[in-house]
Amino acid sequence: MLAGLLRHGGIIGAGALVAGLLILAIDWLTVLDSEGERIRESIVADIGGAALVVTGLFILWVLWRQKADARDFQTEGVAAEAEIEDMRLGFYGTDITIRFTDALGQEHRAHLAGNNLATRPGFGPGTRLAIRYDPANPRRLRFQDTLDRLAPRA
Repeated sequence: MLAGLLRHGGIIGAGALVAGLLILAIDWLTVLDSEGERIRESIVADIGGAALVVTGLFILWVLWRQKADARDFQTEGVAAEAEIEDMRLGFYGTDITIRFTDALGQEHRAHLAGNNLATRPGFGPGTRLAIRYDPANPRRLRFQDTLDRLAPRA
């Protein structure tokens, strides 16, 4: 599990966690061997070390949740083909509107904000994409290529 997290950007989270733990360990060893003069410096190091530990754990938790979500979509999501209807440059990336038909023959539209599709060559209105959607809520979907990167199918 940890190897998969590291492969998908978790090295930053793991690095922050390890650095924070090292700072705390070194600081506590230094404080044990010194007089009261180092207490103020010790508190600053403790706060910095604790902040790195919390940040590292948070990053690893977010990555673990993304991987778990991808696994859920791979096993429970329904495969479909979507067509890009509209692409507009938004504040956080490319906002796209896609259209697809579910397994019951109903057509759905979904608006996805902040994607990086505009940076991929050949993407634009009319492009067809493989997706997986939640049968209970068809507007909740993921792109198949993203799922394959996060949780490869067995």
